[in-house]
Order: sequence, then structure tokens, then C-alpha cells
Amino acid sequence: MMRGGEMMGAMARGMKGHGMMGGFAMGPIMFRMIFALMDADGDGSVSLPEFQVADERIFKAMDSNRDGKLTPEEMMAFMHGTKSSLPQQ
Repeated sequence: MMRGGEMMGAMARGMKGHGMMGGFAMGPIMFRMIFALMDADGDGSVSLPEFQVADERIFKAMDSNRDGKLTPEEMMAFMHGTKSSLPQQ
């Protein structure tokens, strides 16, 4: 089972060519999937706390060396789906 950050990373890697999000494309189905993941309480809206939780998951997924900081290389590796962007186990 994928964790939130892994799911977001997998979706980001699959979004090329369907709209824009951080240089990657995103179609309406992908948008609805991401929205549903962020809307933790299912009320049809994303609150600031829900957004912050999703944002933190993405940050942690990008921080491949777990130092609490992101380098441009870590961000690019995550966006390109390279091995170094995968969470350490």
C-alpha cells in the first residue's frame, strides 16, 4: 500500500501531458483523485489543515536524505520519479 507522499509522487509522474501542475500535466480525473486524497473529512472542500498535511507528506517524500531540507536536486529527482526520490526504508 502506498503512503500519501508516495501516491502523490506516483500521480505526479503520471501527469505528463494533461494540463499544468509544477511543469507536469494534470487531467480532470487526476485532479479529482488528488482532491479526494486531500479532502480527508470528505466534506467537499480542502481546509488549511488538510492542505498542510498533504503538503508535509509531499515534502517528506521529496526529502530523500531525511535532513529536513530540500535541495533542487531532491525536488527534481522527485518530479522525475528517479530512484533517489523514493522514501528510504
